[in-house]
Amino acid sequence: MKTLARGSLLDANQDIKRRREMAGAIQSALATRHHLSPLADEIGGRIVAGEFQVGDVLSERMFGGRNVSRTSFREAVKILAGKGMVRARPNTGTLVAPRSSWNLLDPDLMAWRLASGDIDRFIQDFFVLRQSIEPLAAESAAEHQNAEAIEQIRAALEQMRQEENRDPFGRTFVAADVQFHKAIFQASNNEFLVAMGNILEMPLTLSFSLHSSLHVGPANRLDLHEAVLSEIAAGRPAAARTASLRLLQGVAHHVHDVVTDQLGLGT
Repeated sequence: MKTLARGSLLDANQDIKRRREMAGAIQSALATRHHLSPLADEIGGRIVAGEFQVGDVLSERMFGGRNVSRTSFREAVKILAGKGMVRARPNTGTLVAPRSSWNLLDPDLMAWRLASGDIDRFIQDFFVLRQSIEPLAAESAAEHQNAEAIEQIRAALEQMRQEENRDPFGRTFVAADVQFHKAIFQASNNEFLVAMGNILEMPLTLSFSLHSSLHVGPANRLDLHEAVLSEIAAGRPAAARTASLRLLQGVAHHVHDVVTDQLGLGT
């Protein structure tokens, strides 16, 4: 009985340690966001965490003990309305909107998901999105052979190689990695894919910052990136698509394994 109790205590302590490490990683990732008003940040986080439910009426009176002004509340509501999280109804007030209307690619909303503990689902959903569009962009880039854009991909990879030796999980590596993927969209010669690359820049930065904070990345990550560039530069569309998918799948599996281990999921 004593041995069992001691084992349970050790497991509990390890779980607490894992969650503290994950919390630190999330805070580091959140630091990449642009400035947001404290009230909008609080309300948005509480909506995502489920403290405020769909259809709940929000007002400045809910924060009466903190001297929240009507003006600051309206400014916060305006920000959240732009993200699809709240709606104004005549004679009713400001209501929490259903999740189906939220802009889930908004970096603040993604950050709130991470902070609420929705980490594993966030990672899986984001990789599914990336796997549906990035291989297509790589295929298109290989087909159109935009020399200037391909050189930007190459330059980003070279920066990643330099940072791999200097600080493989630092912000400069993250920035170069984001630029590598964004440059592929730019090289696609497709206006909609280029626009999607611009939209994904901040979500990619947030996601990659989380990965780096956790020291996540397969040992062959640079080789996988190099393979994508090689196929694009060689003008092999099908092979470029396959290489891009292989890169995303390799990183996704590694990230999922590390996150589930840190959080104790699946045990």
